[in-house]
Amino acid sequence: MPPRRGGGRRTRRSEEESRAGSDDDAQVEDVTRQIGGMELVLARFQRTNPPTLAGTEGGSRAEAWLVQMEELFDTLEYAPEKRLKLVVLQLRDDAQRWWRSTSRMLRDSGTMLTWDVFCEAVFCASSVHASCGEPRANKEEQVSEGFET
Repeated sequence: MPPRRGGGRRTRRSEEESRAGSDDDAQVEDVTRQIGGMELVLARFQRTNPPTLAGTEGGSRAEAWLVQMEELFDTLEYAPEKRLKLVVLQLRDDAQRWWRSTSRMLRDSGTMLTWDVFCEAVFCASSVHASCGEPRANKEEQVSEGFET
């Protein structure tokens, strides 16, 4: 009977392939854990019935919404990275369009999108504050550039 092929000693190549396979398995497990963790965070967040922002509520309402969201995140003890990802899910209509436009502009200027950057952008869009620029000339400009005030 002829000898079996490949049944003997492991070759260097098969050991390297095995090691590479286990590295891939470890990476897959890590990604799966991260996805599972984010799903749990999202489910927990949604159970709190967080408020949404449509962007038509007016400046003081937008600021009140942001304060409410910050209090919720503080209670849930969410890190700033999670806060930004979750709060964007609560934007609707004009607010969603505003953030899409604003975040694109910020990224294009080299600004890293963080929770603090989001909060500052909401504050500037919802108020006429000296550090945020001059008052907007008309209502159309207000709506296109930020929230109604």
